[in-house]
Amino acid sequence: MSEGDVRPGRAAAAAPLPVCTAVVGCGRMGSALLQAALRQGLPVRAGVREHRRRRPGVPPEVVQLAPREAAAAAELVVLAVPPGEPLRQVAEQLAPVLAGKVVLELSNPAMPRRDMPAPRGPWGPSEAELLARRLPQARVAKALNTVSAKALSRLGPAPGGEWRRPSVPVAVDDPSAQRLVCAWVEALGLEAVPAGPLTHARSLEHLAQLLCHIDAQSGRTGLVGCRILRP
Repeated sequence: MSEGDVRPGRAAAAAPLPVCTAVVGCGRMGSALLQAALRQGLPVRAGVREHRRRRPGVPPEVVQLAPREAAAAAELVVLAVPPGEPLRQVAEQLAPVLAGKVVLELSNPAMPRRDMPAPRGPWGPSEAELLARRLPQARVAKALNTVSAKALSRLGPAPGGEWRRPSVPVAVDDPSAQRLVCAWVEALGLEAVPAGPLTHARSLEHLAQLLCHIDAQSGRTGLVGCRILRP
């Protein structure tokens, strides 16, 4: 097994957790991640623009800071912001404090409708790859884009006793960043699945589009996620 091939639930779970995680952006996904981290007792801070006014999506137990201040104090920085221009602006704002840090990007290209594919072709760069170009000194990873905020909010034991644990593919180039992200994802109650280098983030974005299409055909439940079964 190579150093980058970390089996979820084993080496990934044994990896050290980040001392503190900053979630920048507290919309539906950011708020769901903050709540999930709180349920598991994980240290987390919220980075929001209007940090002096308590945001509705930020639990009262979570310290709320300006994005740059929250990112500077964290080992893992999760950018829960929309793709495109908003993500570019946040990257430019935080670039001075992200050198050497692990940055987790989780957005997907915008779709005209939830039942239609995104206009981006299959070979174009992913949002994570574009982010890595803007943050050459950071270690950028792609994960959590294949699970919805609603699915995160419903993590827990199923009626039959089995756990609802969506699989979360993690694409990243740096082996130590992979271990850190996988450990955090597992600690949230999800199954981390190493998915190879950051270029595979393109496939993850298309997987998310497919899952949204399936959800739309099923009546738009909002419970988007998948399970990867292996021997």
